[in-house]
Amino acid sequence: MRVLFIGDIFAEPGLRIVSRHLPDIRDDFDVVVANAENTAGGLGLSKAAYKRLRNAGVDVLTLGNHAWDQREVYELIETEPIVRAQNYPPGTPGKGWWRLEAAGESLLVCQMMGRLFMDPLEDPFRGMDALLAEQSADHVLLEVHAEATAEKLALARHLDGRVAAVLGTHTHVPTADAEILPGGTGYQTDVGMTGTYDGIIGGEVHSFLGRFLTQRPTRFRAQEGPARFHATALEFEKGRCVSIKPYRFDEPV
Repeated sequence: MRVLFIGDIFAEPGLRIVSRHLPDIRDDFDVVVANAENTAGGLGLSKAAYKRLRNAGVDVLTLGNHAWDQREVYELIETEPIVRAQNYPPGTPGKGWWRLEAAGESLLVCQMMGRLFMDPLEDPFRGMDALLAEQSADHVLLEVHAEATAEKLALARHLDGRVAAVLGTHTHVPTADAEILPGGTGYQTDVGMTGTYDGIIGGEVHSFLGRFLTQRPTRFRAQEGPARFHATALEFEKGRCVSIKPYRFDEPV
């Protein structure tokens, strides 16, 4: 099974480059998964952003710590292929996994949120143990939406040989550590952001600088500018990863 995971799609620049570029490469993959928690102007997921990504060829959308920033997500999350963190408390809308069929095989896409320097959700390590005991598929892809590198890698080591891939998101900076762990699990600390790098992790420069210079909250604004498409291409066989390669495309200026 050939899978493309698109890193944090940020605001209009990210939506634009996915809408323009993904259709050109969509036939190279059986499944496309994308983190979409920052698509609505940099904060949350809207109906319009959801529709654009689905029309471009995205099969499953994942969220993160900005999952609930847009009210419209509540109208989508119960029925559409949208995955929020599995380790939210019981009773949280939506679910932390989505199973789909492609190329004659099944793929379970799931997400866990980290707890270091993040909201203190439930234990992602025991949460994944429980999820794997309840759900099964030919291949399992886990996205770890977390701040700390050590926490992401520790979770990948904990799951090595039990899932096909563990991919990190949230920090918006692609890492050069894509590898296959000894048990056959593909790993990358952060897939990177799909959006403009002219700002500060997708945000407008002056508003972000104000937070650091004044130590006071400032109104958030998304940065405009030419975008980069950051993703990770994977190939799975018999529940293991046999190939993992970062993918980058720069929007023509």
